[in-house]
Amino acid sequence: MRVGCVPYGHARPFATAWSGQEPVWAHPRQLARKLWAGELDLALVPVWEVLNRPGTRVLDGVAIGSRGEVRSVGVFHGKPLAECRSIRMTPNSATSVQLWKLIASLKNIRLPEDENGDARLLIGDEALAQWNRTNGRGVLDLGQAWTDWTGKPFVFAVWAVGPEAAPALEEWERFRQGCRQGITRRAELASDDREREYLTGCIRYGLGPEEKDGMGEFARRSGLGKVDIEWV
Repeated sequence: MRVGCVPYGHARPFATAWSGQEPVWAHPRQLARKLWAGELDLALVPVWEVLNRPGTRVLDGVAIGSRGEVRSVGVFHGKPLAECRSIRMTPNSATSVQLWKLIASLKNIRLPEDENGDARLLIGDEALAQWNRTNGRGVLDLGQAWTDWTGKPFVFAVWAVGPEAAPALEEWERFRQGCRQGITRRAELASDDREREYLTGCIRYGLGPEEKDGMGEFARRSGLGKVDIEWV
């Protein structure tokens, strides 16, 4: 099974799932392109990509999400957002860009996109490193903003199945159980106390009824209507 994963610290617990078989490492949007092109069988992709492709198969039970503060997805600003004149978007995740647009509309924030923006939408390790440098100051945490707004968890990425992939059901189950084994050990995988706090307290790895409800809410508020996903 050809697997693709993001090169971010929050995905480290999933390493148990591929048992020595090196995955393809790429940013979320790149993984989605490879998956839809048939170059991968399974990949951790932005949930926005899946919501926009009705009928996509998604591995049930495991994901990347948050309920409240996430730290690794946020808009970072050295001065108050009201004083910022533009924003530099991440090119790596369609989910985070769409979530920002919803939150910006809610808060009546109007910032044009610009490569030299004085506010920056960051994700993954880059965002987490910036959060650690500032101890969370000067950031609009999008996970927290979503939960404050809706009261629901947010799912950032899911394990999506390629359109032509046909592994046996036992392979999907083996991969899912491998992910879960790593998740139970995530505290041991942390390099320091701050990362341990992030992996155990900020990132939500489950994908159950609450998370699916959050996905549905994201789709509805984004104007996509009902979620059409085949769970495997």
